[in-house]
Amino acid sequence: MIDDQKLIEKVQQTFRVLSNETRLKIIICLIEKELNVKELEAQIGLSQTAISHQLATLRDSNLVIANKVGRMKYYRLADEHVERLIQMSLDHSKES
Repeated sequence: MIDDQKLIEKVQQTFRVLSNETRLKIIICLIEKELNVKELEAQIGLSQTAISHQLATLRDSNLVIANKVGRMKYYRLADEHVERLIQMSLDHSKES
């Protein structure tokens, strides 16, 4: 595994993306349930533009996916690995 350079780079990129405070807050909000940009705006307190920009980065990194319902897009975590990674990080930080 340590010799798999592509895998190491992917892990680095994941942590780089998650190191942004806004993106991390979005991920934490999405642990609970699917949300649209307006709902994320209300929870995080940033503009729709700022949140949409960060969601694009999270989508490009395969950490969240969008589900279009009518004219509204709802975002959720891409899979259970993302939730476990963040939940374990939160638990670890609480113990420190």
